[in-house]
Amino acid sequence: MKRFIVCLAGIAVFASLAMARTNSSETGTEIMKKVLSQSNWEDMSGDLIMTLTTSRGETRVRNMKFYSKKKNENESMMLIKIISPADVRGTAFLTIEHQNRDDDRYLYLPALRRVKKITASGKGGNFMSSDFTYYDMGKPKLKDWTYKRVADETVDGHPCFVVKAVAASPKIAKETGYSKIVRWIRKDTYTTLKSIFYDRGGKKWKELSVPEVKKINGVWFSTVMVMHDVQIDHTSKMEFKELKINTGIPAKYFSVRYLQRGQFR
Repeated sequence: MKRFIVCLAGIAVFASLAMARTNSSETGTEIMKKVLSQSNWEDMSGDLIMTLTTSRGETRVRNMKFYSKKKNENESMMLIKIISPADVRGTAFLTIEHQNRDDDRYLYLPALRRVKKITASGKGGNFMSSDFTYYDMGKPKLKDWTYKRVADETVDGHPCFVVKAVAASPKIAKETGYSKIVRWIRKDTYTTLKSIFYDRGGKKWKELSVPEVKKINGVWFSTVMVMHDVQIDHTSKMEFKELKINTGIPAKYFSVRYLQRGQFR
């Protein structure tokens, strides 16, 4: 038994050292590929609570439902609908990812009873008047950025990779509004713990913190995200509740026609 325990301990140490060696050799691009390939799910749904806070401490709360479904290994679809307050109830957002071209993004405005397609030039606009942009609400395309790994750091007790992403072209910077993004990525889960966003002029613009990450059905999810606009001192907090994984969400939810009908629950 003692030999068995020693053997197990040796295996654990070897595995730990092997992981450390792998981590130490990974490039910024390789790290981001792993971050973007968390794919052990087919669909998910849940509640989304967004709290907007001004510099004077005034708050607005928006309750939403969200649904997401994978098209394939590299592409997914997401639908978000506002449930309350009453003045924006029914407003909905649909994004359909495409690996080799710009994603499709649509906004349904119930007051006008029409769907507005968000062009590539508009993806840097504010999502539902929050500090998150339409671009932030989707998965970034690897080719849109050039990645450089810089010195590792520890954040809140978690060893992290630090990856600096620079816009691959002036066009990307113009469309997203970001010239550079620095990300702190947990080494154990490959989830983002913190990010700093810089505007097109290179000035610090927003800070993202992720105070809560949960493992659900074997998949790590960022369940609380806080975006702070340091230039205007405004904060948006997103909390994901009652997450459900692989429940067989119908593909018809993720269409412009269904978005217009607004009959999803």
